[in-house]
Amino acid sequence: MLLKTTCLRLVAILAILLTVSCSIYRNDRMWISDVKYDDARRLYDETGSLALTEQKLAESEKWRRAEIDEALYRLRKQHHLE
Repeated sequence: MLLKTTCLRLVAILAILLTVSCSIYRNDRMWISDVKYDDARRLYDETGSLALTEQKLAESEKWRRAEIDEALYRLRKQHHLE
């Protein structure tokens, strides 16, 4: 009986940890469509600056923070900026 209770508690703790870890990183990276990335790339080509591109995307209601981060990540990779 004690073993069963301990196992149930362990499973509950693991489930809570998994839920918390997923919620912490849920906006860390996000897939964006090629069309949306092309919008960000065109904006980068116009401004010539990642900071300005980020600012313009953040001002837009169409872009969420995780999408902006993904677009900036892909721009850095494409243009070898790191």
